[in-house]
Amino acid sequence: MELTKLCAKYFDCCNLYDVLGADKATDGRKLKRAYFKRSLAFHPNSNSEKSETDEGFEKFKTLFKVYSILSDEERKWVYDKTGCVWLDEELMDNSFNWLGHWALTFKKANDSVINSFLNQYRGSMEETEDLKKLYSLYRGDVPKIMNMALFITAEDEVRIRDSIQYMSDQKHRSIKDIVKKPVKRNMVDDDGGKRKSKKVKKPSQGDLPLSTNL
Repeated sequence: MELTKLCAKYFDCCNLYDVLGADKATDGRKLKRAYFKRSLAFHPNSNSEKSETDEGFEKFKTLFKVYSILSDEERKWVYDKTGCVWLDEELMDNSFNWLGHWALTFKKANDSVINSFLNQYRGSMEETEDLKKLYSLYRGDVPKIMNMALFITAEDEVRIRDSIQYMSDQKHRSIKDIVKKPVKRNMVDDDGGKRKSKKVKKPSQGDLPLSTNL
């Protein structure tokens, strides 16, 4: 199956950048970190619920393929210009050592490093930013966001749902402010003279709280 179709099947989006939560301007270091986060969620040895299914491993493999495109300057250029995906033939072979190549990509990712990362990630602003990207990508679709949110445990579900609800409330509040925004126009006196235009109050744009307790 074509890579873009695999992305649509497993991640509900066809754009390779969206799959990793990146964009064309994302530099190599940030792209690698984005790939690390998403692939770790489906790594067979991560002990997460998402990694314990056959679909979880298929997602892991798909993420590897996506990263192989976007991390290669020539392949990335071709994808950016044409939308075509150029994969190595070995990635089409069922005998390809996915876990071995992941370990080579993240040589320092031992159990201690991974556990430290997970402890720092949960409840962090980085997690909040990732949720905001998912909220935008899936247009507030809670089941899809919950399905793609990283490293969620049963204890995290209420907190993550509260964060999503906060984003939804902020979006609707901003829309209401825009709708109520008065139109700026010149006021004309009865004698044809112009009066000063009234100042328009800008709508309040609330951001997510910076605290880790959402």
